Amino acid sequence: MLVITGMFEDERFIPDTPISLPQKKKVTVTIEDNLDRDIKVKNVSTNQWREIGDAILNCDEELTGSPQPIHFKTLAEMETI
Repeated sequence: MLVITGMFEDERFIPDTPISLPQKKKVTVTIEDNLDRDIKVKNVSTNQWREIGDAILNCDEELTGSPQPIHFKTLAEMETI
């Protein structure tokens, strides 16, 4: 089996490197799921992170109730699942 990588552009497959295949050769095409191309990530600068941290530290909201401890499962408990 031969794996050929490339891009699909303008309704054509363009291989990363030139290839030579016999005419009418049966092929299978697999489309990779690269969601990162579809998702636009907003870059957060250092100053923005600092502003977020300062806002959390300077928050004067009063929390009600009392904190409850979190129980993490041990490896033995995880094996029984």
